[in-house]
This record gives sequence, structure tokens and C-alpha cells, in this order.
Amino acid sequence: MTAIRKEGKVNDDTTLVDIRMFGVPKITGIYVIESGKTCLIDAGTHTEARKILRQLKDINSFPPDKIILTHSHWDHCQAIPFLNQRALKEGKKIEIYASEIYIPNLRDQSYNEIFGTVPFNNIEVEIIPLKEGDTVDLEGIQLKIFETQGHMTDQLLILDEKNKNLFIGDALGDKVSDTVFVPPFYPPYWDKEKFLKSIDKIKKIDYDTISISHFGLIHGDEAKSILDESIANYNKWWNFFEENIENLDNILYLVDEMLPKVIPKVELEIFPQKLKEAVAYWLSEGFKISKGI
Repeated sequence: MTAIRKEGKVNDDTTLVDIRMFGVPKITGIYVIESGKTCLIDAGTHTEARKILRQLKDINSFPPDKIILTHSHWDHCQAIPFLNQRALKEGKKIEIYASEIYIPNLRDQSYNEIFGTVPFNNIEVEIIPLKEGDTVDLEGIQLKIFETQGHMTDQLLILDEKNKNLFIGDALGDKVSDTVFVPPFYPPYWDKEKFLKSIDKIKKIDYDTISISHFGLIHGDEAKSILDESIANYNKWWNFFEENIENLDNILYLVDEMLPKVIPKVELEIFPQKLKEAVAYWLSEGFKISKGI
């Protein structure tokens, strides 16, 4: 077992918060780093915003001093307006950071409509732009910023230089268990070549552990091997979509016929039908856009 996939401390300074997206545990997390300043990595969904507020209060981490967003997909940023408003009511302004490329995507979140979990709130709060090589000072921990693309045009990686922990968002995909690894070709801006370049870039970073949004902290040898594994996993899933190209609009077919080929049956039965259909739909849309279908 080379992953921590449960709520609580994942290292001396970092806590994993399970937001239970869609009511499902251990599929979506945000991270709280506590040093001289408190920083939240990603903010979660609008539907879970009130729960996230309670969770942060329960660990005495609200309001955080800072929030850094890994990318602008809805499940990483849509709780921002609510959390920001509640912080202001408590007399505190949260500093919110994102890729400088990210800011227009926050202002207009309509591209997320392809995920089908509307409504989406455009995010008009003040954003501090980040770019490659920037650092964010938490007064005891320095966070170094890297730009990576592939999964999304505005993806950032954030390296906690003290703990050598790399917050990677969805750059590699979603490894929610040792045997369930969903690839990163989600719509609408997936780019295979940039994904492969990002993997090469990550290999050059000096890190010991990887914190993924979906879900948990990867440590030990797997923190390195997961990079090549993510490429092999992408190829496996992509090939299944190629083989089922005539059935891409038949989501129930994809759930019943395709998912069991890439996810162990005992694991697949854990997930609600709604989630399985959503994942099949999102990946098929990402595949179709990439293929120009």
C-alpha cells in the first residue's frame, strides 16, 4: 500500500479533506497546508460548498489565508464564491491564486457545461496570477509553481519544497484506489502531446510524494512509477474507446461493456450508477473532441 486515501494528516503540515463529491467518499479531495500561513489547494464543488465550510471549521482551518487552484474545471473551483463570501463575513479576505491563463476561464465557466452538472457560477473574485517558477510564501513553507498542460490548458502543479510533496491536480488522471485509475482525457481541452510533455517535465522535479485530487497522497516507489503508469493507463483506456467508437453515444453500453474491462468488477460495484455514467460520458466526450468526431 503506497497511498494514503483517507481524511486527515498526510504529512506533518498537510491535511486531506474528502469533500465526498456526488456523496461518494474517497473520490475527490482538497488539501490544507498549515505553516505560518494556511493554504487550501483547490476549493471543491458548489454543491459541496457548505459541507466543505463545515469540514474546514472542524479542523480550525477556515478562513484560510490563501487558496491556490490547480485548474479551472468545475470540481476544483466552484466553491470559491461561497467560501470567499463567508470569509468576508468573518472579516477576512482570502488571497486566491491561479494560473494567469486560468483567469479568463474562471470569469466564464460556461465551458464546464459539457460536464452536465449545471449550474456553474462565473468567478469574479480578485485572482493573483501565477506562472512557471513563481513561489507562494506560507511563512515556513515555500510553494513552487510549475505549468503543465494536457488535462487542461491552465493546469498548475504546486511543490511544497519543505515536504517535497507535489500537488498535481488531475494531470495524471484519477487514481481513486490501487486498481481504479481513470485517465485524464476529459473535455473540452484535452491534449495528448502536452500531456506527454508534462510527464517528462514532472520527472525532472525533485519530489518525494504526489498529492492527487482524485484521490490521496502517493508515496514510496509508486510516487515515481505512477508517471509511466499514467501513460500506460491512458493508452489502455484510449484503445477501449477506439474499439467502441461506434457506441460512444450509448452511455449505458459503455458502462456495461467497457468499464468492466478496465475496472475490476468488485471495485466497479462500489460506485453509484450516476457516477459510472458520468465518467463514461465525460471520457467519451473528451475522446470525441480529440478525434474531431
